[in-house]
Amino acid sequence: MQLDQFLSALGIEDCREVFEPHWEEDVASLPENPSLLDPDTIRVSRDWVGLPEEHEPLILATAEQIRQCPALKLFAWHCHECLFRHQDYPAEKVRQWPSLERILGEERCGILYLLVALGVVPLATAFHRERGVPEDISRASCGRFEALTEYYAFHNKGNLGAYTRTMHWLRHYVNGDLFRVGRMEYMVRPFRGGLTAYRHRDTREVIALAADGTRFAADGMLDMRPAEDPDPEGWVAHVEEGEGTVTGCPISPAGVGLREPVTLDLSKWKQVLTGGDPVLDVHIPGGGNMTPEACRDTMERAMAFFREYFPERPFVGFACGSWILNPEIADFYRPDSNMILWQKELYLFPIPTGRRSGLYFVFYDEDPDLSTAPRETSLQRAVLKHLEAGGRFIVEGMFFLAEDMDKFGTQFYLSHFPPSDLDAGRAAARNP
Repeated sequence: MQLDQFLSALGIEDCREVFEPHWEEDVASLPENPSLLDPDTIRVSRDWVGLPEEHEPLILATAEQIRQCPALKLFAWHCHECLFRHQDYPAEKVRQWPSLERILGEERCGILYLLVALGVVPLATAFHRERGVPEDISRASCGRFEALTEYYAFHNKGNLGAYTRTMHWLRHYVNGDLFRVGRMEYMVRPFRGGLTAYRHRDTREVIALAADGTRFAADGMLDMRPAEDPDPEGWVAHVEEGEGTVTGCPISPAGVGLREPVTLDLSKWKQVLTGGDPVLDVHIPGGGNMTPEACRDTMERAMAFFREYFPERPFVGFACGSWILNPEIADFYRPDSNMILWQKELYLFPIPTGRRSGLYFVFYDEDPDLSTAPRETSLQRAVLKHLEAGGRFIVEGMFFLAEDMDKFGTQFYLSHFPPSDLDAGRAAARNP
């Protein structure tokens, strides 16, 4: 089938640029009965990811309808291959995949993409079996299907389906990169925070210095204004290396940059984290229950898991960027919430953010209308009240060093800042 003929048959002639990549090779490789439409494979995959059994009849009926239509079958196959086999296929194009409601109907059009997404299971589990990954970890690590289906249902009158906006994330499971261990997900990645952390050789205290050239606003967050029009009350951090010393602007573990520089004597301080170092990049699925006990459990288990099953992937600690790390949540929500309790165990640091970053994960909408946004949870109500009063909603970053796991629960970074070996007055000048 030619591409133009295919697009015309489905009424999506304006999607040529979306489906042109890898078209000819996927047409040539199309099996007579693609596994993603096979009833037995669908049943296994549906069970593996925990989708309710009550959905199975509708999913199977939709797969049969797709199988009986050559253009739909090719569409599903091409999407499957672009998502999982062709790693150069841009995630942005996945987000542009069209709704085929005209052909499949309102109830079934999203299930086509759910079937494509379920294709992650055979590919991921094959890799997991090869590496000996335990079945409970494998089942938990085959995709965030609750998120895919909940987001879709929210925007599509409660119908079953998968939301293409986040489907590209499934690639991490197929590649054997991302694993859910307990409450959270992890993959080994280079540290991307704009800082270098040092540990005192005797006291074990930790301090982070901002990367050279980092622009801060007056409040200690990153200055997101254009470089040619910076915050007039902000400042630029500089790093100077001397004879056995390093001088720079510290970052408080409470998550703000401090204007007054400090000098570290490198005979007393050693570098323990900098850009490019391997870390367990943390991803936080929705669902609550982020108790301090659950956070400690997942982090300890993640370290043990990667050390046992992927010893070739070393790491020096954990890192993350998320709205959950927004330290201002304590000001408008509950200061004793699980999010804040987790934050206090971590070393927070500013990352690029807008004034309304991360709202998608609270409202399933990146820029919700404050007058109509859902107010079903206490957090949603608190966030909306905060925004209506002119407040902001930001994201922040964190790191936690693996060798400090025995100190989890003591708020070690916060309780030992500023470090005793520094000029306390200078270092604490902007410490909240």
